[in-house]
Amino acid sequence: MGIGSSVRHGFSITRRSGLAVLILFLANLAIAALAGYPIYRGIQGFVGNTLMGRELARGFPVEWLSDFAFSNPRGADRYALVIVWMGVVSLLLNSILAGGVLAHFKAPDLKYSLADFFRDTGRYAWRLLRLLIIGLICYWIVFKLLNEKLGQWANGWTGDWSDDRWVFCVRLAVSLLVVLGLGFVNLVMDYARVRVVLEGGTGAIHAFLASLGFSLGRLGRAIGVYVIPSLFGLAVLGAYRLLFPWTLLNSTVAAGSHVRTFIALAGLFVIQQLVMFFRYWFRVATWASEWSFYASARPGGPILNSK
Repeated sequence: MGIGSSVRHGFSITRRSGLAVLILFLANLAIAALAGYPIYRGIQGFVGNTLMGRELARGFPVEWLSDFAFSNPRGADRYALVIVWMGVVSLLLNSILAGGVLAHFKAPDLKYSLADFFRDTGRYAWRLLRLLIIGLICYWIVFKLLNEKLGQWANGWTGDWSDDRWVFCVRLAVSLLVVLGLGFVNLVMDYARVRVVLEGGTGAIHAFLASLGFSLGRLGRAIGVYVIPSLFGLAVLGAYRLLFPWTLLNSTVAAGSHVRTFIALAGLFVIQQLVMFFRYWFRVATWASEWSFYASARPGGPILNSK
């Protein structure tokens, strides 16, 4: 398959994978709620039902933030620790759930129950967790070599330059290399997950190395299949930001009666969750497109029929 046919087939598979998208969405919504609850309780306990509570709907004034930080000297550290741990939980959970999502792609037309999803999730969980560890090591290497070492070299090289524009260009180039390096690792990890599930008995290390060779050997097409569905997800987020700018949201939420504020917040919550749902839809579409491309490109691999 080429880029276009792989993406079209991936979108076709995703349309038949609504349960998998819904599970991913609800799992990450639960993690976000758990991460935000301590912060919500801390702010609610500090402002209560005062006028400042309504004022915070417009934003967080610097004076209030300073007062809050002074009254809760270790609050920010506790909240940061909660966010870190929830981030770790999110990484682990999404890596495990990927097994259930990808397993559905083997026969997307067959009936797929919740029990089937979690049975497949458990079947591939340990290999996907080991693959996550390999990926985290690779992310660390990219940060260490490109962000830290190359960044230090760039700072030393441009330290005596008088033209700030060229200094900015050099540092921008370093940042772009870091982004490209992280993106390539993410690309290899995606195809490694596909191989773990598609090949069945493949181990994490073998899947990663095979995926690395596969991605390098077909770099242009592999990137195209990865990028195109991902851009659709970014387009959804961009459309949301254009249709609902911060000034409109803040003025609508903060103005008017309690009933109007509640309705505005409820409507905003629903819209934001729809945006997140479609972003997960396109994330699954990216996996499905990569699955289609990998399945058709491997030796003796089947070309799945699209509907």
